Amino acid sequence: MNIGVDIKALYKGKAGIAAYIRNTLDKLQETDHANRYFLFEKRPSSYTTTNPRFQKILVPSRLPGTLWLMFILPFHLKKYSIGVFWGPEQLIPCVFGQAGVKMVSTILDLTLLHYPETMQTTNFLVNRLFLRRSVCKSDKILTISNFIKKDICESFPRGATSDNVVVTYPGSPEWEKTWVAAQGRGEHLLFVGSFEPRKNLSSLLKALCFLKDERNRAISLRIVGPPGWKNDAVHHFIKTNNLEGHVTFKGYCGETELAREYASCKAFVYPSLYEGFGLPVLEALAANTLVLSSGGTVMDEIAGGCFVSFDPANPRDIAEKILTVYQKDFDPTPYLKGAKDVLARYSWKSTAEKTMEVLMTV
Repeated sequence: MNIGVDIKALYKGKAGIAAYIRNTLDKLQETDHANRYFLFEKRPSSYTTTNPRFQKILVPSRLPGTLWLMFILPFHLKKYSIGVFWGPEQLIPCVFGQAGVKMVSTILDLTLLHYPETMQTTNFLVNRLFLRRSVCKSDKILTISNFIKKDICESFPRGATSDNVVVTYPGSPEWEKTWVAAQGRGEHLLFVGSFEPRKNLSSLLKALCFLKDERNRAISLRIVGPPGWKNDAVHHFIKTNNLEGHVTFKGYCGETELAREYASCKAFVYPSLYEGFGLPVLEALAANTLVLSSGGTVMDEIAGGCFVSFDPANPRDIAEKILTVYQKDFDPTPYLKGAKDVLARYSWKSTAEKTMEVLMTV
């Protein structure tokens, strides 16, 4: 069978969606030697194919990515006799009907419905225009947690049911032991992710400000990840509250350096308001690093009891939980003893196998 895949996100992609696509395709290349895969991209990416049945197809266009997906790509699905198309980036071609082409989409989260104000304007508009239609046109929907599956089924009852929404968890990081061995723990906190509003760094910084001004405890924070968007107010907060000497922006890191960042911090703090999965939490656990994160979110499903829970909307609660970690008698062992079991539940091989199963089913 000929399977088409939208890989436009791999062009300079550094966010979680790019890692999800890249890792899933890598494992599909290792395991699937029966089907042919046509990987459609708008601009040439650095992604490499090692399986001769996987072929990158460049479909250049000056149109923005979503319009390319809707109005240009459908003609190429016909050209390459695509039987099943997988859209791993929330949307599928849903404007023109493609007779004979089955559609599988991956929905990572529904930020559009819950936190639209945190989205980039362009991303908000295209999801507003096409997400509901994409859901209705999908023969199967993949998603990355039961938390989001429930959200999809409740939000789109006409297009999504428990039967046609399938959970395919992302995998744990596959890191070399030498990357995280004997790094030596510092006293700083670590945050990893795009610097954007949904990650709720404003509440974390308010917590640090509270500790500095009212508890006389100055704690440093290192931020690792892409620069993000809509963060001018946070930068202003850092400057006006004299946090500049306590907050360091590392930028994007490759896997080896990232693993070492996790292994060298006091604890990893992830105050996100809403996530589909929360891969950085698994990355931290893979480095045997204590995690502090948002309770009442998908983190409860993914990490179980392997993290210190706080209320992400309450900076004082975040501050108190951070302060607990720095107490001399604090023992992280209860939060880390189940980490191996948590990590064992998630593998990219399993992600690929479940994805291929769904593609075959439709």
